[in-house]
Amino acid sequence: MDDFELEHVEGDVPEGVGPDVFREHLQRVARHHADDGANITLDDERLYLDDIESVEQEPDRSRSRVRLRSGVIIGGLTGAAIVAALATVRYRRRHRG
Repeated sequence: MDDFELEHVEGDVPEGVGPDVFREHLQRVARHHADDGANITLDDERLYLDDIESVEQEPDRSRSRVRLRSGVIIGGLTGAAIVAALATVRYRRRHRG
């Protein structure tokens, strides 16, 4: 994904675009960048994309939750929160020790 695709997006959400679009996009970016040290800031926490196991719909359907491989779940996310997180994609090496 090129940096220009991650820049701040302004304007209204087009008619017919639902929260599933944001979930799918985050899941796709996580898969695509799983091995390159990419990370995002979500709920003031830095998460490596390879730690994301899944992005799921919450019961109210308009919000999402991110399930991490560690079992941690970050819930109550709006589409705007996901877009903001994707705008923070950074590439740093993970210190494995």
